[in-house]
Amino acid sequence: MAIMSMDAFSTDVQRHRGWFLALGALLVVLGVVAAASSLTTTYLSMLLLGGILLLGGIFRAIAAFSARDWAGSLLLALSAALYIVVGVLSSRHPVAAALALTLLFAALLLGAGLFRVIASVWYQFPHWGWVALSGVVSAILGLLLWNSWPSSGLWFIGFCVGIDLIAEGLGWVMLSLTSQHDRPHEAGMAVRQ
Repeated sequence: MAIMSMDAFSTDVQRHRGWFLALGALLVVLGVVAAASSLTTTYLSMLLLGGILLLGGIFRAIAAFSARDWAGSLLLALSAALYIVVGVLSSRHPVAAALALTLLFAALLLGAGLFRVIASVWYQFPHWGWVALSGVVSAILGLLLWNSWPSSGLWFIGFCVGIDLIAEGLGWVMLSLTSQHDRPHEAGMAVRQ
């Protein structure tokens, strides 16, 4: 893969600006819909996750039985069984899967937040206060998620999917809008030099 110069990148973005703008707008709309109907989005996300895990387990099982003489085939078969079981359980019980994942997210946010607070206070590197603040925010989000569990398990994953779609869509919109302004600015700089 060749490294593209900034001029070539700007030219390509400029050329496809309309598509990027349309993609961004569509992702923002889908994100708003997903966040607004986070319960449905969570449910569908768990069904999709279950299907992906089930397919992954089936392919692992096929690979394990195809390579029976390989020393690692037993571990591959065991991981296939785990993927299949978790995939079937997630597909048959998407609400329980969402509750379990939300609890894991709460623990992750709380643990990572506390780790950042402790590490930044311990080492006190330049601007450590910002890292400590981000850790406090993560820890508080983890506690809020944990305290509102199990009801948070019904909407949290769908809400995160929606926010992610909105953020990505805004990124594409901003890329396409700033590409409109990049070319004249660069041309003006070339004339002055």
